Amino acid sequence: MKILIVEPDTNRQRQLRTILSSLGHKSAEIESTLDSKGAISLLRKKRFDCSFISMAPGQFDALELLKNIRTGGSSRTLPVIIYSGEVTKENVVSAHEAGSNAFLAYPFSVSDVESVILKATTGKKS
Repeated sequence: MKILIVEPDTNRQRQLRTILSSLGHKSAEIESTLDSKGAISLLRKKRFDCSFISMAPGQFDALELLKNIRTGGSSRTLPVIIYSGEVTKENVVSAHEAGSNAFLAYPFSVSDVESVILKATTGKKS
């Protein structure tokens, strides 16, 4: 499974990569970028099976990136998981309305990530 991580914090990128690797995802199939511009560039060049986008306040607009993905060419059906340390009803609803497949609360565990990938890619809960 090819996974895209959009996260401005390199430590969080590394943490998510470690979790994904522990779930059996190959490091070579996990790409990461710091911002929307990098994400759009990668999405134009490659096909991904799932993506994690950080809703980090003050960094980049995760919801605008998600809207861009949903109106884009081949990436519009990409399963998108929005995650944030600020879990509010407003953030969860906004992410859903923008087209996310799932919302993940940070900090997260290995089982949280495993469950949300299953939900985002198949619509099933574990």
